[in-house]
Amino acid sequence: MTKSAESSFSDPKVRVVDGGLHIDGYPDAAYLVLLKSKKAKRLVRLRAHQSALLFCERAMQELGAMPEDRSIAREAVLVGVAVKFFSCFGQNAVVGPLSANRVFTGMPDAMECYAYWKDIRDKHIVHDESALTFEGTGLVLGSGGDLHEVLSMKVSIGITDREHAQLLYDLIDHTLKHLEKEVSDLLPAIFEEAAAMTADERLSLPCMSFTKPNLSDVATRR
Repeated sequence: MTKSAESSFSDPKVRVVDGGLHIDGYPDAAYLVLLKSKKAKRLVRLRAHQSALLFCERAMQELGAMPEDRSIAREAVLVGVAVKFFSCFGQNAVVGPLSANRVFTGMPDAMECYAYWKDIRDKHIVHDESALTFEGTGLVLGSGGDLHEVLSMKVSIGITDREHAQLLYDLIDHTLKHLEKEVSDLLPAIFEEAAAMTADERLSLPCMSFTKPNLSDVATRR
């Protein structure tokens, strides 16, 4: 592989300099154009999932450094990570879901762990309907049955222990490695696809641009 091809598979930082795009590592770059082929769109989807999983990985690493007595903060991180991780496998009209069966092929223990944590995410965290939580309204009575108080209570099994966190981290770590392999296999194919185009065909591609959205656009599908 040539040096130029190798550099095309890196992750350069794109900055705005004097009103124009500057791509670190490519001082002679004149254009940044948008490729919309099938392979290019697949790379966009994989990178979206990869970004979400990297967030999960870093959050879990920070969770590991939190002291046990910060139970609310630990649970908040774990809840956020679980929701973010399983969003990669849920229905998404823009990005498209990952397949757990494909990611964990030949790994029955990992699939069991995946199913277990998915139940925690779906039934315990998001919908709060699992048997891991007890809720009830009770009456506090004296020895003669006289009424002292009405007591409403909720008791939940904790999921912030190190064992649960490690199980989730292992799922994230394996999924990331699976995606890294898919991305590394896809990048050379996209490079070859673009190299097969003529210079005029490449120059006719639309320039890649980004317009800062308004917060009111949050419900607008990209």
